[in-house]
Amino acid sequence: MKKLKYILLFTLLQTFVSAQNVIRVCEGDTAQNFAVNPTLGSTYNWTLGTQSIATIVSGNGSEHILLDLNTSGVFWLHVQETDSNLCSSKDSILIEVFPKPNPFIYSIGNNTLCQEDSMTLFSDSVYNTLLWSNGLNSDSIKVYESDSYYLTVTDTNGCSNISNSIDVYFNPKPNADFFIDGVCFENKSIFTDFSTVSSGSIASWLWDFGDGNYDTGPSVSHLYQHTDLFNISLFVKTDAGCEDSLSKNLQIFHVPKAEFEFYPFSASTLSPEISFFNMSENALPILWNFGDGRDTTIENPIHVFSEPGNYEVKLYVSDTNNCFDSVSHNITVYYDFILYVPNSFTPNIDGNNDLFLPKGLRMEKYQSYEFTIFDRWGEEIFRTNKISEGWNGENVISGKYTWVIIITDELGELRKKVGEVMLIK
Repeated sequence: MKKLKYILLFTLLQTFVSAQNVIRVCEGDTAQNFAVNPTLGSTYNWTLGTQSIATIVSGNGSEHILLDLNTSGVFWLHVQETDSNLCSSKDSILIEVFPKPNPFIYSIGNNTLCQEDSMTLFSDSVYNTLLWSNGLNSDSIKVYESDSYYLTVTDTNGCSNISNSIDVYFNPKPNADFFIDGVCFENKSIFTDFSTVSSGSIASWLWDFGDGNYDTGPSVSHLYQHTDLFNISLFVKTDAGCEDSLSKNLQIFHVPKAEFEFYPFSASTLSPEISFFNMSENALPILWNFGDGRDTTIENPIHVFSEPGNYEVKLYVSDTNNCFDSVSHNITVYYDFILYVPNSFTPNIDGNNDLFLPKGLRMEKYQSYEFTIFDRWGEEIFRTNKISEGWNGENVISGKYTWVIIITDELGELRKKVGEVMLIK
């Protein structure tokens, strides 16, 4: 058996060590290899000095076993070899199991942040070596990206362990933007939000109009009290609490002054033409509206009114800043009532002056018309309400006859004309 005593060696992790060595391993290690140099025909019985520290997983009876190390402490590992002659020999080795480090990482504050923010992660202690999951190796690190972070450490005994993990999430930051419509004094400016965010939504808006006034909402309007250059700021916040802001300059311009003159100052159905002259300051006409359903863009137009009445003529102007103004003036087109009634006629069927018929201007626009002939005794001998129908003098003798015309003209005015006509046969 002396030969067995000298050749009985333990192997740990495929490294041969003598029986007098102390083997140092780490708590929680599994499938640790222990072995002796085998002898043909021999069997091996392995035992543990302390059962609670380690467990023989497999291999008992052979030269090679696997151990699981359950907890920290010191224990003896014994092996007894029995050869084919039933001769036996024993050997032992002292094994010290060190506790594994228990690293803990932590952060201060909320783990849900916004892009461009940072979070600092800390290790609870100092270790021989440490390595964060993002490759850094300092006691504390700043992180800028969403991920699950943890720490791997090794202590002075060579034992390693992995810390708890911290999930860090960076919410997307919004991109503030807005559009401005309206740069003219005495007109409201409209502010419309065009901010975007890659996930989530914009939850609040704060507008600073640059003149001491504020408003909230995705679309707002504001009326400036004077012309100037204003700095407009929009502050937006998402439903996750991430913020962004943007400022733009807004110049409020004076509005142009619209004005025009016209000549003559009135018109009539006989002279319906009026000339218009643009007198606006720093602006060009964009539209003349004559109030009769017609318009033009000519700068200095001449307009002919086709009907009598009162018309509101309106001029719209614009300047280079797209600021607008308008002005209107009332124009009266008077009605010229013209009616001609002959004082004699000769109904002798010669084709010349055979019909007694009043003639007038715009008679077709009369609202009503009544033409009556009376003889010298006041007896009615002819009546018509047709402007194209005249008296032919039939069945009467030559002489003077009285005529009466009652008209409601196109403006609704009642007019009555009375006269005499000489019938000559």
